[in-house]
Amino acid sequence: MVTITFDGKSYPGGNESVLESLTKAGLFIPHSCKSGLCQACEMRLMEGQIPNQGYKGLTDNKIQANHFLACQCIPTQDISIATLDGEVKNISTTLIHRIQVSQSIFKLVLEPKKTLSYCAGQYLRVYHSKNDFRCYSIASNPDLEETIELHIQVIPSGKVSNWLVKEVKIGEQIEVSEAMGSCIYPNNNMSPTLFIASNSGLAPIYGMLKKALYQGDKQVFHLVHGVTSEKDKYLTEELRELKNAYPNLKITWFDYSLVETNKQKVFIDTALSQINSPQDWKVYFCGHPDMVAYGKKQSFLKGVSMKNLYSDAFVPSKVN
Repeated sequence: MVTITFDGKSYPGGNESVLESLTKAGLFIPHSCKSGLCQACEMRLMEGQIPNQGYKGLTDNKIQANHFLACQCIPTQDISIATLDGEVKNISTTLIHRIQVSQSIFKLVLEPKKTLSYCAGQYLRVYHSKNDFRCYSIASNPDLEETIELHIQVIPSGKVSNWLVKEVKIGEQIEVSEAMGSCIYPNNNMSPTLFIASNSGLAPIYGMLKKALYQGDKQVFHLVHGVTSEKDKYLTEELRELKNAYPNLKITWFDYSLVETNKQKVFIDTALSQINSPQDWKVYFCGHPDMVAYGKKQSFLKGVSMKNLYSDAFVPSKVN
């Protein structure tokens, strides 16, 4: 008999979907259509393998991030699963490097005690305590770097960000979660790609760019990085080195302080002006939620397909 492990408990599986098995056991799993169209029952595979039918209708990015649909998955072997924001495995890391790269952003480099598997563009939780954490995107290239690079934007009243840059000493341990998120660079991408980042939203895009360029992808890549002011620009030398080494990479910096009104609109208009034949492009947004929401809407209106829009909204925190 197949066993489904969920939330620390095991449940019997059979000739029925994961959704049916867990519902029969008295659990509530968000769902609606049960046909794979609404994707309300999307879950995450922790261990094991599932049949291809379980990935029905999901984007390559979500499949690569081990997401699946509970209503479509009839397991044929034991599996361990979780909700998208549920159970995570933690790993201990050592802080081996920290440097201030702009007036408000610090680059941290962590060395995991054991291999931390991730895809370019994913994020992880950094724990101040068991129930006190903040999510930060990974800026490393999973194909080449064994260490984990994070870009920490310091929030004046932020508990976790100030702890990371002011209190944790080099050589001390930091607990992090496994990698999460589906705003990732796919293994097989041949489409011209526009990356739009605001402030520390550059972090996951920097990781995606390194992976794409170092693995030899030849299509056009254009990065548009928006910063609050000139003092907030960072990684400029590293990005210029990439640009000089890879002629298919173009970079535009946008300074919000030079625009008096409609800053968001001008930024997005500037970014989207970089692409022609929008139906052929993939577009990634990483940064403030307002920028992400507005940018995705304008991209769709310009002609970019919804399936080619990817986003990671950096939700501001008043306490972390």
